[in-house]
Amino acid sequence: MVARGLQALGVDLGDRLMAADPRMNERGFFEDEDIVGLDDALLAAVDADWKNCALLADVDWRGGAFAAARAEAHALMAARLDRAGCFGFKDPRVPRLLPFWQAVFAEAGIADAYVIAVRHPRSVIDSLAARDGLDVRRSGWLWLVHLLCALRYTAGRPRVVVDYDNLLEDPARELGRMARVLDVPPSAVRAGIHAYASEFLSPLLRHSVYGREEWDASAVPPLFAEAHALAQRLACDADDVGAAAIMDRIDALHERMAVAAPLLAYVGSVERVADEVPRLTGELAWARASLAESTSHGANLGEALAVARRYSDSLAAALARKERELVAAHGVLARLRQRRLGRFLLRSIERQ
Repeated sequence: MVARGLQALGVDLGDRLMAADPRMNERGFFEDEDIVGLDDALLAAVDADWKNCALLADVDWRGGAFAAARAEAHALMAARLDRAGCFGFKDPRVPRLLPFWQAVFAEAGIADAYVIAVRHPRSVIDSLAARDGLDVRRSGWLWLVHLLCALRYTAGRPRVVVDYDNLLEDPARELGRMARVLDVPPSAVRAGIHAYASEFLSPLLRHSVYGREEWDASAVPPLFAEAHALAQRLACDADDVGAAAIMDRIDALHERMAVAAPLLAYVGSVERVADEVPRLTGELAWARASLAESTSHGANLGEALAVARRYSDSLAAALARKERELVAAHGVLARLRQRRLGRFLLRSIERQ
């Protein structure tokens, strides 16, 4: 929804956008397929994926191991910026990968600005549970890791925090906030903003609504509540997102989260293995069914072979009888040839 808002502000999102899915995002994901593919490859290279909670803080994204990936990113950015002077992309994987992308932007001399979309963690948890069957605690940590990485890595750069519910409530106001950060005159895109608000947005797209203080204490630790409260204040412009005090507070929250980094990395590796369990279970069930079918087929073949053997034995016995009868017939003929009358009869038979 926020990405489509960027489009309303004249930001080009590319022409290779992921197709809509009526089961999840019926109006589209607004994600560039090439960039998502590269991000997936980056995560896979460090034994992670989109639903992994590891912070990836120790990865050397500027190292030689990622030279090919950086070259690919440069080519993607060059192609997109040749198409339009102002290009933007949205991918939920990006917050943990911002050091990689910011290195690419710096090398290419690209001016970067950020729109950080936030939503109540319980809504995010509900969404991930419904779509992917993720555990409540895992989904909560995913929300926290991505939010704090986004806030910390964009420090000192043009940025705005946009709350999902605020955007539904007053799209013109929120798009105006986005336009100011992107240095887009709202008057220049007034028609696009009106079309976005009247034709694209719909409360029916929102499947859960939670008040700001609605928490499940068993699933949401105090750190989560503090991070959400800060995000809400930034989304309402109650605090200056660029103020030194806010940056200090973001760093403090990130440091508290980073204490759990080794555990998050371990959990991430366990999750990667656990995510394979359903596939392996399915393959095991298939193998067992195939084995049972093969065993049954083998038994049927065994029965057919037994029948064939009995038939073969019967034919062999019949052949043996015929051989004995033939030997006996030859004996009779031999005796007939030894007698004059017999020879006469045999010659008569041969002439006939």
